[in-house]
Amino acid sequence: MKTKKRQWLGFSLAICIGVVSGCSGGSGTGTNGGGGSSGTGGGESPAPAPAPAASTEPVELVFWFHVGSITNNDGFMSAFGNKIKEKFPHVTPKFIAPSNSVNLKSLVESKQPIDIFYDAYGQIYSYLMEYGLQYDISGLIQTHKYDVSRLEPTAVAAMRQIAGGGMYGLPVTVDSVNLIYNKALFERFGVPAPKDDMTWDDVYELTRKMSRTESGVHYYGMGMSPGAVANGDPLSPVFIDPVKHLGMFASEKPRRMFETLTQFYRIAGNEVDSTTSAYATQLKLFSEQRLAMMLGPNALGTRYFADKDPHLEWDIVSYPRYKEAPNAGPQLSPGYFLIPVTSTHKETAFQVAAYVTSEEFQKHLARRGYSPALQGADIWSEYGKDLPYMHNKHLKAMIPDRPAPIAPLSKYQALAAPEFTQIFHDIATNAKDINTALREADERINKKIAEQMAK
Repeated sequence: MKTKKRQWLGFSLAICIGVVSGCSGGSGTGTNGGGGSSGTGGGESPAPAPAPAASTEPVELVFWFHVGSITNNDGFMSAFGNKIKEKFPHVTPKFIAPSNSVNLKSLVESKQPIDIFYDAYGQIYSYLMEYGLQYDISGLIQTHKYDVSRLEPTAVAAMRQIAGGGMYGLPVTVDSVNLIYNKALFERFGVPAPKDDMTWDDVYELTRKMSRTESGVHYYGMGMSPGAVANGDPLSPVFIDPVKHLGMFASEKPRRMFETLTQFYRIAGNEVDSTTSAYATQLKLFSEQRLAMMLGPNALGTRYFADKDPHLEWDIVSYPRYKEAPNAGPQLSPGYFLIPVTSTHKETAFQVAAYVTSEEFQKHLARRGYSPALQGADIWSEYGKDLPYMHNKHLKAMIPDRPAPIAPLSKYQALAAPEFTQIFHDIATNAKDINTALREADERINKKIAEQMAK
């Protein structure tokens, strides 16, 4: 078993293709298949069997959250556990808190049961599947007559892609990327604030106007999270061919994306060096009110900046648009409740996961600032109501109206993550031209993939 380090995220990117219809679960895959639909041959179809009655036998359900801001039992119980216990009195939710010595590898090696595994789409290959924990819940979806069509369609399609037509879990949250900006800086410099549906040219011009030095203070116009914006790009670029397992950084869509994003670092006053190009530094600059705008995960507002500094007046607008794709918003980054093959309580785990995607529970999550996976304007109307600092924010920009299809993943996708930062650094600091930076990224990726395949 390969050693895996837990990738703690301050927010879920929770970090992901096609059209979904109906509520049937598709076919199972491999030895972990949960069973798909079966044909009935000719003649009349038998009447559908009633959904099974929920068991009320006492059971302890073990939860493991691989991504997200919840890292302790109090946070888990507040957001999930208490409502689950209220709905299912016979269920005792148990949250395993992470630590330096407690990670997925240690849990698997110690044979610690996990009944519900929360993870982001972009990490399913690297963790759930790397450890052989995947289980196709298509049979449970059919048995319980669960209507998948109620869920955000790109999140369902992405799961079907990675599960070979099946479903390893249900999406419970869907995050994305947007533009967060400092309202006070725009007012101070007399520049119109950002607005929804701007093109990249519009944002470039705002960045140019806001990049300056005044009274000896250097103000930057634009910063960004390389990984978040690369994974959320509206062009849905593929960075590693999921079939050939070869790097595709130098192909058309990734090149267009990197050209578009790195142009901001060539604006006078917005240049960066090896220190200021770092994402952590740019977060610090925004907190210090020396950075006007940032492209990053929508959780920057709800989780990271939030109301920590009452003097930091921030708001959000939608992610910029490409001229060639004016109607495409950014991709979503779904977070799923996955049911591992090792769980001995799959029926109850599915019932809990189904409840977490119900209108009641999704409204509960929305009020707490989690982007709901269940479709419906009435659910989104609840967003942020329990967070006073969100009441005057432009909430419409939290999630795109028309998200782009989530790009398919390679099972070696984790190897791409360090390349985003390296490419941005190489181009933004003028260490390398874009052709060299992308070619070398493909060469590095291909070498790493070959080494992985040889093991």
